[in-house]
Amino acid sequence: MTTYSFRLFDLSGNLFENEFRDDRNQIAYIIRPTPQPKLGFAFPELPSPIEIVRQSDWGIALEHEPWRAVFTLLDTETIQSVQIGQQQEVLVEDMLRRDEEPNKRVFLGLDGQEYCWKPASRRLECFDSNDGVLAVYEYLVDDPSYAKLDVKPLGWAMTTEIITTLILARYDIRRS
Repeated sequence: MTTYSFRLFDLSGNLFENEFRDDRNQIAYIIRPTPQPKLGFAFPELPSPIEIVRQSDWGIALEHEPWRAVFTLLDTETIQSVQIGQQQEVLVEDMLRRDEEPNKRVFLGLDGQEYCWKPASRRLECFDSNDGVLAVYEYLVDDPSYAKLDVKPLGWAMTTEIITTLILARYDIRRS
């Protein structure tokens, strides 16, 4: 039996400003700071929230899947909270936690199920609670892209969650 996945390319590896493009070089997701109004010299400058936006004209987009996620930053390097779609904003430590298994990051999906990211050699793999593979993020060498993300059929309906939690998992790995 053949199972198909779709592939997105992480162009830079930057957690806060980046693009994911598909095999046709079409932008699927943009990760960028959200412009904030200037409050004036009497107020401290707050870091701009980071948004992950699925492009509306991307051909593989699913209508029921959240099209946007937002990270609120504590400072220019620290993610404080995340909001996916219309869900309530949650603290990062409530969204993604470390498991007893070394290096495993667990998150609760919008569907209420537990999923996890497990690092392997030069890659991160996303699994459901039955060890079904949802996505594989693999660092590339000698390629114009930083990495590739293969989203398997089990993960198609939650691509925005996969990209959001992938960024959180990579962020947590860098900080540990």
